[in-house]
Amino acid sequence: TIDDMLDFFDFYLIGFVLAFIIGGWHLTYGESGAILLSSGIGAPLGSLFWGWMADKVGRRRVMILTVLNFSIATGAMAFTPEHGWLFLAICRFFVGMGVTGLYTVDIAIVQEFVPAYKRGWVTGLTTSLLPAGTLLGALAGAYLEPIVGWRGLFAVGLLPAGLTLLIRAWVPESPHWLIAKGRLDAARKSLAWALMVD
Repeated sequence: TIDDMLDFFDFYLIGFVLAFIIGGWHLTYGESGAILLSSGIGAPLGSLFWGWMADKVGRRRVMILTVLNFSIATGAMAFTPEHGWLFLAICRFFVGMGVTGLYTVDIAIVQEFVPAYKRGWVTGLTTSLLPAGTLLGALAGAYLEPIVGWRGLFAVGLLPAGLTLLIRAWVPESPHWLIAKGRLDAARKSLAWALMVD
């Protein structure tokens, strides 16, 4: 939920940053389009790759890796050289991979913890926070950019990496995944965490 909001902050931040660099860099329509399109190219690949990885190594581990994937790629854009539109496009490809990877795994792990009759509502709640990430990007562009500059906005995109510490400390592995792997004791502990019982 919160992680989805922050990953869509990173995903759409480029749209607000591009307004600050397009004129100074004299970007062509094609160069601007490549920067924006590259995340869209990475997005389906990220969903497929990270979804496959989540089935292989676990939801929790992949959730951590996807957050690092998109936040490090966003933070790296703070080091974009002048007129480095190709650098931005490459970083944006990895942002697209990480954001959709997280969304793919996040929905799965949330649904595997809640009863079947609540899955639609919980998925709707998770999805409803996505526009809040876009709103944060717009507010950062309007009020934070004059203070930290456009490169500083990308550095702010590193903040979601801190979520990995919370995920590691707080979120257990999906009980459904653990059962599928034959790890029944770990699945019981995971369910006990979710139900808040011994």
